[in-house]
Amino acid sequence: MCPGCGSQRAIHQFLHGQLGAAFQLNAMFIPATFYAIAGYSLAIFSGANWPAIRKRWYGKEAAWVALILIFGFWIGRNL
Repeated sequence: MCPGCGSQRAIHQFLHGQLGAAFQLNAMFIPATFYAIAGYSLAIFSGANWPAIRKRWYGKEAAWVALILIFGFWIGRNL
């Protein structure tokens, strides 16, 4: 299975308040959703602090960490 398999069903369960079911369908979906919501919220509400926050938590290093996590999830899911 690919790392995104089950995401559409996970979104459906998440929007209906079934976090446990969403997690079972795709365990990466819940943390990724909260990470995205946090980034969007910080971009809106942090004002002048946003460039430093973005560099630290949403910059190049964060992209590499996300890529490693996705590959690790992909491998672990298929064992």
